[in-house]
Amino acid sequence: MSTEMYIVWLIVGMTCVSICARSFFLVFGERFKVADWVLEAIRFAPLAAMVAILAPELLLPSGASSVAQFDLKLPNIWGGLAAMVAFYFTKKMIPTLVVGMIVYTAAKLFFA
Repeated sequence: MSTEMYIVWLIVGMTCVSICARSFFLVFGERFKVADWVLEAIRFAPLAAMVAILAPELLLPSGASSVAQFDLKLPNIWGGLAAMVAFYFTKKMIPTLVVGMIVYTAAKLFFA
């Protein structure tokens, strides 16, 4: 089987899995009860996904293959920390972006 067919079957398989997972509660409706602790745990899934995506981008250089490549001279770290502090105090997106990008640019110029 060619590589293209593997990709096609992968897409078909993932489509089937997605349809089954997303339609499970629509099909079974009220007949299937989910425990309260499961519902409580599901609330944290988006946050966990965001951390899993953003943490390597903030803390490691691009193309890093190990946590051992962590370096405090990365402007990503300083811009991200500044953005988090700005958001904590302002709770607004525009100041968060502006402060984060200013600190990122300053760190990039300072450490270059």
